Parts: sequence; structure tokens; C-alpha cells
Amino acid sequence: MDDSENRAYHRPIWDDNGRFHYELTSQPKENNYVAVCLMPPHKIIPVIFIPGVMGSNLKNKENKVWEYSFESLKKWPLAGPEKRKQLLDPKTTFVDDSGNIFNEGADGKKFPSRCVRGWGSAFYMSYGEALDRLQYLLSDDDILLDNYFREAQLQTARQRFTGVRIGDEPAEQVLTEEEAAHGHHFLYPLHVFGYNWLQSNADSAALLGQYISKVLGLYHGRLAVDKVILVTHSMGGLVARHYSENMNGQSKILGIVHGVMPDLGSPAAYRRMKIGERGITGIIIGDSAEKLMPVLAQSPGPLQLLPGKAYGPGWLKIESGDTQQSLPKSDPYTEIYLNKTDWWRLCDKDLLLGDTNSEWQDFVYRIKNPVKEFIEKLNGKYHPQTWLFYGASADNKSDAFLTWKERPALRPVPVMGYPEPSSPTYRYDAGTTFELISAGTPGDGTVPVKAIRTRSPRIFGVLTTNVDHEGAYAVDPEDRSRSVYSDLSDALMFTVRSVVKIVQQVPAP
Repeated sequence: MDDSENRAYHRPIWDDNGRFHYELTSQPKENNYVAVCLMPPHKIIPVIFIPGVMGSNLKNKENKVWEYSFESLKKWPLAGPEKRKQLLDPKTTFVDDSGNIFNEGADGKKFPSRCVRGWGSAFYMSYGEALDRLQYLLSDDDILLDNYFREAQLQTARQRFTGVRIGDEPAEQVLTEEEAAHGHHFLYPLHVFGYNWLQSNADSAALLGQYISKVLGLYHGRLAVDKVILVTHSMGGLVARHYSENMNGQSKILGIVHGVMPDLGSPAAYRRMKIGERGITGIIIGDSAEKLMPVLAQSPGPLQLLPGKAYGPGWLKIESGDTQQSLPKSDPYTEIYLNKTDWWRLCDKDLLLGDTNSEWQDFVYRIKNPVKEFIEKLNGKYHPQTWLFYGASADNKSDAFLTWKERPALRPVPVMGYPEPSSPTYRYDAGTTFELISAGTPGDGTVPVKAIRTRSPRIFGVLTTNVDHEGAYAVDPEDRSRSVYSDLSDALMFTVRSVVKIVQQVPAP
């Protein structure tokens, strides 16, 4: 009798400690029964996702401050400047990891729960489903086991990606069958590092180092290598790079995948200070300078998104009659950010609330120290295994530069010369009105192409794609007609593929 006629496949069963075993039933010897115990990947390489600005839940001692819930968000549309400043204070807020988690039990006992892995710290509206899809794509090895129990053999997502070129990317970025097969030797539990995005990114980077050590300790004895892979969104990329390159964290990181990172800063940070945020987000976070400037002026993290010296000159233009100024000429810190007299300065002292003299001095210190030091010290530094994608669509109009353009004064100037909430203009005297106009250049709607540096010996792969800034890791592609797979965004595909490329450094167990 052929052994194959009595062959049976057995799946691994995971226990509470992340170990696996098999349940077998004894058979008489004459049955020639062959039990095939399917071996799953068991060595772990943790992946840590780092959200962007406004991407982590915050609370204070009294209540939830920033979270995707009715309790948290209902307060914002009617909150005045004083209330916003009091609630969004980097000194009194801290991370809240009790937020909603999508598909909590989906990973079974293979990994610690998603709650333990920090998923509740991520702002659910931005990342809930995206994290679930990313974990699924990194854990699709179960399909290989399932193939033993069905006639039609299915491919894992990583196998589907082999040989597939996204747009006009270089051929060397394409995933090979050998690389995909090597990637299936490992497990990739997805963790989330929530951080207080109001505080300095340098402080968050220090906490990231502690979190990485905690994650590695969680998998003692199961690690394929004593390192993690970081996947970042927007400002989270700056946190990761600062820890890696300025805090000796490189040895704990196998590689980093950056999504829509404002590498050189973005003029959008200036725009928010001067006229508030646009759209639905503006209704919540603040749609005018009166509401948003007092918050941002006291928050080093968002200020560290301002364009640094490497962004270049002339991104702020002032057009009045036949004259035009282009700023900065060389130093944005002295010419714009610390400017106290010109009306187009970054910060209006009279809007800071409280003791404005004291608040202004605190703001000056903030710009000179944590902000300038962080931006300039990070310039041009990357982990040796860096992969990144960014938005470059003309449909997602971005602020490569901004222009204050003189307009006819159509109505009386409000008291003190400041615009009403939600007004797109700034009036600095009774006879002249200026409107702040975006360049409308290609990007992701927030970060312009100009803010992305793509050339460095340490940048291994780059994807230029059509992606919205906030929804960079969205499950569904923004434009299905342009995506390689209609059910998956190119950005997510690139992210998973980059993880597989990064793990080629690790020998198979």
C-alpha cells in the first residue's frame, strides 16, 4: 500500500505562550498511517508602526483629549482658543492606548493581543482598518498551510507581488520569487508606537528607544534577529530617523519604510499657523489662526514640521501692487519664525493668550532650541536600509510655496486687524487685504514633492504614487485605475514588499 493513501496533514496549534504543537491520534501500525506535521514560520521579526501628527490618541488626567470617539470629538467644533490651548497642552497630555481596535482577535495566539501590541494608541479613523490589512499582508503565510487541504492552490500576497512593477519604478525594486520565499521564513507581529505628537519629536524618539527594547523583550527566545523594522507615517518618520541616527538607535533597527514623510519640512505648517487647517480636519483641530496658533505655538512637535534651511529660499512670497518679496533669503528662523514685527511673521504675539510677553519668550526659546536643533541636526540623515513612498499627484494640490497676494478690501477690517474665524485672508491695515494662496503643486495634499529627498546612498527604494497624505496607508487605492491591484493600494503593496526586501539581510532559520 502506498503511504500517500493514508497521509494526513496536521496544522500547528498555538498556545498562550506563542509556541505551537500538534494533536495526533495513535493509529495501528498496519494502517501505514503517515502524519505530516506542517511546520509554520516561527522566528519573529517585529514590525513597529509609528503614526503621524494627530495620529496617536491623547488624554489628560480628567478626560480623553484626542481620540476617534463621540466623547472626544464632540467638544472641538465649539471649543474656543482658550479651551483648545488648555486641552492640547504638551505638558499635561499623554498617550491613551484604550482606543478602538479593528478585528482584535484576528491573530489568534500566534502573537500577543493587538491591545498588548499598542494598537489602541492609534487614531482609529486614520489607521484602524489599515493596520488590520497591513498585519494580514504580513501574516499571509497561513495560505501556504491551507493549500495542503484544497485542490486549488492560492498565492500569498507576497507571491502575488513577485515580478510586479509599480509604475515606472526601477527593475531592481521588483520582488523576486526567491525573496518572497525567504520572507515566508519569518513571522511579523505588527506593533504600534503611540506618542505625544504635541511634544518635541526628540522626546518621542527617546521613548521610541524604550519601546523597541520592550518589544524585543516580549519575544525573548523567538527572535530571528535582535532588531525591529519600522514603518512610519508622515511625522513619525522624523521620530524614527532621529532615534536611529541621532540617538544611537541604528543597531536596533533592521530597516525603515517611510510613508509621505515631510523630509525637508512643509510650508503647510506655516499655513496652519496663519489661517488654521482646511476642511473637516479644520473644524476639529482649528479652522482659524485664533484657534490654532495658541496650540501650535506651545507645541514643539508640529513646529518641527516647518521648512528648514535645506528646503531652500523663496517659499513664502508677498505680492503687493508691482512689488514682490520672496522669503526666506537664507534663514527661515530669523527671517520668518522669529520675526516679531512684519505682519507676515509666523507667530502673532497678540494671539498667544495669557501673559503674551511670557508666551512670546517661551515661543522664541522653542524655535531656537528644540525646533531648529531638531530640524537641522536631522538633515540628510537616514538609516542604512531606508525605503520610502510619497505622493506626487497633481490632483492632490500641495504647498510647495505660499503667496500672500494683495486683494481689494471689500468690507471693514475687524477689530485689532485680525480676520474672523475661517477667513482665508489676513488684513494688516484699514486699506489693504492679503489672501494666502497655495501654489497647488503636485504632492499628497500636504507634503509637496519639493519636500521629499529621494537621493541618498542609504535610500534603497522609492515609490512615487498617487496617495492622499492622511490616507497614505488606506486599505483601498485612491485611484483604482492606476493601481496594480484594484483591491490594494500601491503604497501598501510597496510597504509590504519593502519589509520583505529588508529581511533578506537575515539568514533563514
